[in-house]
Amino acid sequence: MEKTEKKHILWVEDDKMLVDLYTDVIGAMKGVDVEFMQLGQLAINRIKDIEAGKAKKPDLVMLDLLLPDINGNKILEFIRQTPSTKDISVFILTNYGGEEMETELTKNLDAEKYLVKTEYGPLKLMPIIKEKLGLKE
Repeated sequence: MEKTEKKHILWVEDDKMLVDLYTDVIGAMKGVDVEFMQLGQLAINRIKDIEAGKAKKPDLVMLDLLLPDINGNKILEFIRQTPSTKDISVFILTNYGGEEMETELTKNLDAEKYLVKTEYGPLKLMPIIKEKLGLKE
């Protein structure tokens, strides 16, 4: 039986408590590794590294909108403008609800999902991530 490569999630989230919570929850998932970044600039730098062939392309990006340095929508724009990352699946996970912002990010910038943190806790979020990555229990 050949070993399948783990799915890789790049998770941009500045709330340390949520990072710890999701680290624990995802740590229990088989077949996934996750890399958390708490600053938008680190995510931009990672996209540049992917484009330069210096970093592995993630299977999924989980992106908070309200970050201390760069708004998540700017990161999403950068992902979509970069040839090697333009087709990566991006899920927005934010405290910021609003139909106008959701429409902007899902329609214009091609975010695959727009999830509000208060509605999508770990138990509700993990099945969505597993389905997207094609993982079994």
